[in-house]
Amino acid sequence: MPVVKNCNSLRRRRAATVLAALLVATGSVVTPGSAAENPDTDCKNVTVAVTAAGQPATIAGTLCVPPGATTVQILVHGWSYARYYWDLPYEPDTYSYVRAANRRGYATMNIDRLGDGQSTHPLSAFDNFYADVSTVHQVITALRAGKLGTRFDKVIEVGHSLGGILTMTEAGLYKDVDAIMPTGIAHSLNYTNVVTKIIADDYPSSLDPKFSGAGLDPAYLTSYPDTRRGFYLGNATSTDPGVVAKDEQLKETGNLVELATLAGYNVLNVDRTLNIPVYTVVGQHDPFICGLLGPSCSDSAALADFERPFYGPDATVLADVVPNTAHDLQLEKSAPDSNARMLDFADKYVGAGTAVRESAPGAASPVPTPPNPTPSLAARAVNATVVQAAVPAIALLQRSSNVVPGLGGNQDPIPGMSQALSTIGNLTDTLVGTFPEELISGS
Repeated sequence: MPVVKNCNSLRRRRAATVLAALLVATGSVVTPGSAAENPDTDCKNVTVAVTAAGQPATIAGTLCVPPGATTVQILVHGWSYARYYWDLPYEPDTYSYVRAANRRGYATMNIDRLGDGQSTHPLSAFDNFYADVSTVHQVITALRAGKLGTRFDKVIEVGHSLGGILTMTEAGLYKDVDAIMPTGIAHSLNYTNVVTKIIADDYPSSLDPKFSGAGLDPAYLTSYPDTRRGFYLGNATSTDPGVVAKDEQLKETGNLVELATLAGYNVLNVDRTLNIPVYTVVGQHDPFICGLLGPSCSDSAALADFERPFYGPDATVLADVVPNTAHDLQLEKSAPDSNARMLDFADKYVGAGTAVRESAPGAASPVPTPPNPTPSLAARAVNATVVQAAVPAIALLQRSSNVVPGLGGNQDPIPGMSQALSTIGNLTDTLVGTFPEELISGS
C-alpha cells in the first residue's frame, strides 16, 4: 500500500512539472499581483429614482466595486458628454479613470447627468442647474444608505468642466462628501472662449442625425459634426485621433436652461463654508479656463492660490496644472498622469481603506434605457414659455460670437481677480444665504 501511495505521489509531481513547463512555454504563468490571480471588480448598471425640479426622473450609472471597497468616487461628466468621459471604450488602460480608480481600491459610481445618456431627458424648463445638483445629491444619499447594494462610508465627488461646477456647488450646498476633485474648471472662466469655442459650435440636437428621432425640445443642443477637436490640444504628442473620433461617435447633448442657470455659480459662492480637502486639476493649455477673466495656468501654485479664497478657512486646497494638455484631461495622452495625481490625493486625504487593490477590471451587462416620464400639460406649458425665451437668445449669442476673435493664453491678465471674485461671491452668499432644499429640488 505505501508503494502505491508513493507511485501516485510521484505521478502527481511529474504532472505538475509538465504543467508548469507548458505554462512557461505559453507565457501563461501567473505572477504575484497580476489580474489573473486577483478577484474581479464587480460592475453593474444601476438606476436611482430622483426628483428633478418637482418632476420624477431617473439617474442612470455604472457602479463598480472592488472587493472590500468602502469608499466610492461619484464621477460627474461635463457639457455634451455622458459617463463615457470617465470610462472611454478605447484603450481603457490609458483613458479609463474608472479602471484606474478601481485598481486603487476605490468603488466608482459613474453617472449620466440629468438630460444625458441613459438618464431622464426632462423638458428643458426642468433641467436647470440646481435640479442637476439636487439629483446628484440624491444619488450620493443612496450610495451612503446602501440602496445600491453596498453601503459606503466615504464619498469623493469628482467632476469635469460643467460637472466640476456641479461638484463644487453640490458639496457646498449639502456638505455630504469627504473630498472633491473638480477638473477642467475653476471659480472663473475664460468666458470669451467658452462662447466662441463651445456655444458657437453647438446647434439644436434635433438637427443632428444622432438625435433627430429623440424627441428633444429645441433647448437641447449638441456639437456640430467634427467640432469636438476644440476640447483637445490636438498635436501628435498630446492627442490620439482615435480618441477624438470615438468622442464624436459617442457625443451627447447640453441644455440651454442648465447653462443659463449655472452662470452665477461663483457670484453666489456656496463653497465658502466648505472645509474639506479640495483638489483642482486643469490642463496647462485649457482655453476655457485659463487666461482672460480666468486663473493663470502657468503653474500649480498659482492655480491653488486662485482657488483658495473661495473655500472655507479649514479647507485643504491643492491644485495641479497638467502639462501638454487642454480641456479634456481624461481623454488626452496625459490621462495616466492626471489619474495618478488624483488618486494619490484621494489616498492621502480620504483613503480606500482595506479594499483589495489591483483587482481585475469589471464589466457591466447592458440594460435598456429607462423610459422618460410623460410630462403633464402644465409642465409642457411652462416648458414652451422657457424654450421660446431661451432659443432666440442663444441664437443671437452665437451670431454675435462669430465676429469676436477667440482670446486666451494661459496667463491671468488682471492682477487680483481671484481676491475680487471670492470677496464678491462670499459676501453675496453671506447676504443671500443658501437656497432651501425644497426650492432647489422642487419637491
